[in-house]
Amino acid sequence: MAKESRDLKKSGGGAPAAAMTVTADQLLANAQEIGGAKLVVEEIPGGSQDALRLLIDQVRKKADPSAILLASRADDKVLLIAAISKTLQSKGLNASDWVKHAAKLVDGGGGGRPDMAQAGGKIPGKIPEALEAGKQFMQGALAK
Repeated sequence: MAKESRDLKKSGGGAPAAAMTVTADQLLANAQEIGGAKLVVEEIPGGSQDALRLLIDQVRKKADPSAILLASRADDKVLLIAAISKTLQSKGLNASDWVKHAAKLVDGGGGGRPDMAQAGGKIPGKIPEALEAGKQFMQGALAK
């Protein structure tokens, strides 16, 4: 039982909260299309790391090529996760570069793999600015 309790705590207590309030279809409905790729940049209220990753996986299954940047806040911390489809990686795009660019605005940093990267930050009030900067960064990259 102790192991189950730890596993539940790690996963956010069962079904991810954000997955219940926002769907991949909703994210794709709000996505911008640039050069045939779907660009998804959204804040997910109350989204845990697991919930954001689940949404990213669902969006990637439904839309290829795609570039996804999701943000969430918990207490006084910011979570950013970026993902780039393999099709866009082959064009030189990198999720790690993207998330680092956005994280600067929330006084944070991070990194990861070319296909998925994560960052944290300290200024939740600047999430909209970070997402806008991330959106502009990827719009420029996709337009090339």
